[in-house]
Amino acid sequence: MILPDSLLIKRGVILHSTIFEYIDHGKFFVIIGEDEDNYIGLFFINSNINYFNRKQELFEMQYPLLKRDYEFLDYDSFLCCTEITKLSKKKLTDSFSTKVSEYKGALQQEHLDAVLNLVRKSKLFTDEEKEIYFK
Repeated sequence: MILPDSLLIKRGVILHSTIFEYIDHGKFFVIIGEDEDNYIGLFFINSNINYFNRKQELFEMQYPLLKRDYEFLDYDSFLCCTEITKLSKKKLTDSFSTKVSEYKGALQQEHLDAVLNLVRKSKLFTDEEKEIYFK
């Protein structure tokens, strides 16, 4: 599905894309915020938690997303809230016209609220990052 004209790319929207050159497969991701330079901050959705079991603080930043709540997921998965990835709005918008990216849905409000609460309390992000992306 191409991004509907009526849909804004905003916090909580879930997209799927092959736009990330450093990842060799399509990724689901959630828009989490934007900064003054028109960049979008996002978190990736992963089907497994790999190396995070070594550090409790990183493990705790894996928010579970259940297949029963998100029909496009093949498995129960995790929203990795450990690092903000930045992506230009233009690059993302252009990727819809070339069908590299597609709209999949949106986080349920209770999940979005829980994720924002989680990241606002985390020591992984600076106060500046919190103000820009999570306010």
